[in-house]
Amino acid sequence: MNKIFPMIIFFILLSKNLFGQIEVMILSENVGTEIDEHENRFYRVFPEEKGLIDAQILRVDDQKYRIDIVKDVDGKVTKVRRYLEQDKYDELKAYVDQQPPLTEEAMTAMYSGMDFLRAEKIINEIPKPQYVILRHSMNKKVNGTLFKVDQNILYVQTSTAIEKVSLNDLDRMAYRPSIGNFDNLRPYTFLLTGLSGFLMASVYNSQRPTTYNDYGIPRNDLNVYRQIFGTVIGLIFSGEVFDALSTLLTPTETIILSEAEYEKENY
Repeated sequence: MNKIFPMIIFFILLSKNLFGQIEVMILSENVGTEIDEHENRFYRVFPEEKGLIDAQILRVDDQKYRIDIVKDVDGKVTKVRRYLEQDKYDELKAYVDQQPPLTEEAMTAMYSGMDFLRAEKIINEIPKPQYVILRHSMNKKVNGTLFKVDQNILYVQTSTAIEKVSLNDLDRMAYRPSIGNFDNLRPYTFLLTGLSGFLMASVYNSQRPTTYNDYGIPRNDLNVYRQIFGTVIGLIFSGEVFDALSTLLTPTETIILSEAEYEKENY
């Protein structure tokens, strides 16, 4: 009994030395003891930690801190640890202390520009087919008609081939969220395409030798026939011309679809 009692005292003192120094730190009144994903995005506490769910800072000793981070990596919850020296901790604390409080209005404004968080929804809801400009994977650029999205793969018809671009590799996209209403221009489009067909037929007639019938009379009826035929062809394509014109007159919108590109653009 006399030997056991000193051993108990020894283990109690040892436990205090080992565990007593670990203390949960409040980095700033702006974030409290636990830093969630919204606070991390707003204050940029750990901007390099992608998919952060929450984080906690603990004091290990007088000059060292441990960061326990819970993050989402490819759909799996993962726990990682990072360490900070005292000077880095002081810099981080001073930086966060200088920032304004995270209000509902500030959070709404912050997320309004983060299109990469709803990239899949945007891609699946935009009107198709339509002409788009994509930038992906190491600044590669693709111009063409986006005609299908299947399992987050974008199919784009270019002038030479069908390009397949993964949504995960996409950085930016210029597109039209909707096609504007330009029905007031439709009659002018019909007139323009019909007149174009008529003029092209007239040019064709002027380059053709005159045709005579058996009595030596010029076949002017053939010229009229070609002009009517050209006008009809022009009117047939007026719908496609109107659709193309409506698309060209609708302003494009460029959105950022990757977090890395967002970071580069804003910070």
